[in-house]
Amino acid sequence: MPELPEVQTVSSDLKKYLLGFTFEKVEIEPGYKALPDNETFKKKLVGQKIIRIYRIAKNIVIELASEDSLVFHLAMTGQVLLSDPKTRKFSHERVTFVLDNGKKSLGLKFRDVRMFGKVVVVTKSEIEAMQNRYGPEPINPDLTAEEFLAQIKSKRSSIKNVLLDQEIISGLGNIYATDALFMAKIHPQTSTSLISLKQAEKLLQTAKEILLEGIEHRGSTLEDKGFVDALGKYGTHQNYFRIYNKTTCAVCNSKVCVIKINGRSTYFCPSCQPEGNQPTLL
Repeated sequence: MPELPEVQTVSSDLKKYLLGFTFEKVEIEPGYKALPDNETFKKKLVGQKIIRIYRIAKNIVIELASEDSLVFHLAMTGQVLLSDPKTRKFSHERVTFVLDNGKKSLGLKFRDVRMFGKVVVVTKSEIEAMQNRYGPEPINPDLTAEEFLAQIKSKRSSIKNVLLDQEIISGLGNIYATDALFMAKIHPQTSTSLISLKQAEKLLQTAKEILLEGIEHRGSTLEDKGFVDALGKYGTHQNYFRIYNKTTCAVCNSKVCVIKINGRSTYFCPSCQPEGNQPTLL
């Protein structure tokens, strides 16, 4: 599932190419449901100019002159792709947009193989509610270790499980949370009640580091080739994973362990991330 670096990559691409463009045409695949409903979706977009493109957690937000916003959530298999408007439809293309700025036309396509993603037009107040729903991001330069620790301890669970809870800490998903914990030398099953300020400080540092690396490498594209940027190109951060999807620890050469936490495969090194006598919570 795309995480903060992947969503940031696509958002940055769209910002580079689409600012100032106006929606000229919207087509929705028969049987697919945009929100709030297909007719309202089209009506609120056609004729509207794009004035801002940004990201809220793992959501891509395209703000319109009307103050409504088009929001994409990629979920597991969603892709937002720029193209020539005359390009034939891709497989699994659910929504097709044609945009124009008076000089040129561009196509914007939303593909979603498994249809877990979301395409919705929301109001200004709904955007504000969305922003309030998510926890702070590790890459926020104003987030302190003390605040990060308070967020972590607000939910008693395993540290890995809490890092995946977008209402507690936003932007991290399975890949980057796994690597951040490895870099901080924290066992993924450690109870949040046992995380010290020193550990929180280190974990905030490693989470920020790995997310910024992911952005620099334009996201991670796994073997399923599910993630591509807005131009259809693969990310490269999969070449820089610390422990995710590894069999041997690059630091100590120990065999990497894999467990399930909240249904997600979690990799850790038993030597670099010792569990000790700490109670565990799945």
